[in-house]
Amino acid sequence: MFTRGTLIYIGQRVVLIAFTVLAVSSVVFLAIHKLPGDALFNEHLHGDQYRLLLHHYGLDQPLWVQYRDFIIGVVTRGDLGESLVNRGVKITPLVLRELGVSVEVGGFALLFTIGLGMLFGIVASVRQNTWVDYVLSTTSVIGYSMPNFVIASILILIFGVWLDNVTNGEFFYQLGGWRGDIGQLWLPAFALGFPYASIVARLTRASMLEVVRQDYIRTARAKGLRESVIIVRHALRNALLPTITLLGLSLPALLSGAVLVETVFSWPGMGLLTTQAISRRDYFLVTGATILAGAMVVIANLAADVLTHVADPRTRARA
Repeated sequence: MFTRGTLIYIGQRVVLIAFTVLAVSSVVFLAIHKLPGDALFNEHLHGDQYRLLLHHYGLDQPLWVQYRDFIIGVVTRGDLGESLVNRGVKITPLVLRELGVSVEVGGFALLFTIGLGMLFGIVASVRQNTWVDYVLSTTSVIGYSMPNFVIASILILIFGVWLDNVTNGEFFYQLGGWRGDIGQLWLPAFALGFPYASIVARLTRASMLEVVRQDYIRTARAKGLRESVIIVRHALRNALLPTITLLGLSLPALLSGAVLVETVFSWPGMGLLTTQAISRRDYFLVTGATILAGAMVVIANLAADVLTHVADPRTRARA
C-alpha cells in the first residue's frame, strides 16, 4: 500500500514531530518562567525553607541549565518532573491519566463529528434544494455558530433540569472510577463534537455537489449504475479528501476545546489540569501538558496525510 517515497515522507514527518515538540516545549518553558511570581513564593515561604525548595526543584540554577536538565529527563527517562504544587507527585503519570480522560471524551466527540457531519453533508447534497437540505444546512449553520460551552450549558439545562426524571444526571463524571460509561460520556462528547460536525457537514455537502457534476459521474450514470453505488463508491470517496484534512485539524481542536466543556461538566481532564497549573505557576506541569498537546497536533496532521494517501490514488502515483 505504501511506496518507498511515502515511507520516506512519513519518516521525515516523524523527525519533524520531534523538532516541533522540542520547539513548543522551549517556548513554553522559557515563557512561563518569565511570568512574575512562582508557586513556591505564593505559599509565603521564606529563608532557608524557601532556598531548600528552590534547590530541590533546581530553580536556583540558570534558566538554560534548568531547561537542559528538563529535556534530558524527558528524553532519557520520560520524566516530566515533579509538581510544584502537589509535592512528591510525578507529572508524567498524572498528565497521562488526565490525558486519557480527555482523549476518551474527545474520541467520542470525534465519532459525532465524523458520523453526524458526513451523514448531514451526504443527505443534504443528495436532497439538494429540498426541505431536507434546508433543514440540515440551517442546523449546520447554527451548530458552528455556537461555542461548544454554550451548547454544553443548553444540554445541561435540557437533560439536567427539564428531563432530570429521565436522565438522573447520568452525564456527570463519577470520581470513583477512571473512566465514565457511555451514559455519562455522550452528552459532553456531543457538546464538544457538534460544532465540528456542522463544519464537516457543510464541507462534505459542498464537496459532494462539486464531485457529482464531474464527467465520470455522468459516465457512471450513463452505464446504468445504481445511484447508491455512484454516491458511495465514486462520489463520496473523492469528496472525502478535503474532509479528511479537516478532521486532522479538528482532532487537536477537539482536545483543546475540551477545556471549557470539561469546566461546564466538571470533567477532570487535561483542560482543568492545565488551567489550574497555569494559575498556580506550576512550571513543570504546564510544560509537560503542552508537550503532549503539541505532539498530538502534529501526530493528528500526520494521520490525516496518511489517510489522504490511502484514499487518493493520485498521491500514491506521485510518491
